[in-house]
Amino acid sequence: MTEPQLTVAILAGGDSRRFATDKALAPFRGQPLLQHMLSIAHQISPRVIVVVSTEDQAQRFKSLVGSTEIVSDPEGSDKSALTGALTAFEFSESTFTLLLPVDTPLANTALMKTLYDVRGAHSAIVPAWPEGFVEPLHAVYRTETAYARGLAIFEKGARKMQDLLNALPNVLYLSTLVLKKFDPELLTFANINTEQDLRRLERLSGRAS
Repeated sequence: MTEPQLTVAILAGGDSRRFATDKALAPFRGQPLLQHMLSIAHQISPRVIVVVSTEDQAQRFKSLVGSTEIVSDPEGSDKSALTGALTAFEFSESTFTLLLPVDTPLANTALMKTLYDVRGAHSAIVPAWPEGFVEPLHAVYRTETAYARGLAIFEKGARKMQDLLNALPNVLYLSTLVLKKFDPELLTFANINTEQDLRRLERLSGRAS
C-alpha cells in the first residue's frame, strides 16, 4: 500500500490561556475539540498527525487520539505557529501537508480537499480574503520545500507563518470568494478563543445539522 500524498496535521500545541484547560480538551457538542478535529481530518486523508508543544501535552492527549500519531515540538523551543508547522513538516510522510488548527470545529472537508486538488506545482495553496488577510493555518504545503525554507528562516529569527509564505516560491492564494462555493458562510475559518466563541460555534453547528 502506497503512502497517501497528503498528511493532515492538527496543530494542538497552543497556550490556551483563556481556557481553564488545554483548548484541545474543551467540549464541543459532547466531545473534546481534539476528537472533533480528528474526525474532520480523517475525512480528508487517512494520514493524520497531532502536533503538540510538549511531551506533557502528548501524554494528556494520548487517550483521546487512538492510533493517531502525536508529535511534539523540540524541547525548549519557542511557542509559535511556525514552530508547530515545522514540526508538522518534519514528521509528515507525504508529499503535501495540510495544516489544520485544533480550534476550528466547523472546518469544511470539501473546502480543504479543494486546496489539495488545485495543488499543481505550487509550494503552498493558501486561502486569502479580499481584504488581504490570509489563512496560513488552513493551507496545503509541499512538505519538503516548506520544511527546508521554514528551517532556514527560523534559524534567522523568523517566527511568523507569513515569513514562511514570503520565503516560498510559487504560492497560490485562493480567494475565499471562490471557496464560498463549498462553505457559504466560510465557517471553516471561525476559530475559538473564548468559551463564548465555543458556545457560539456550537449553536451554529446545531443550526446547520
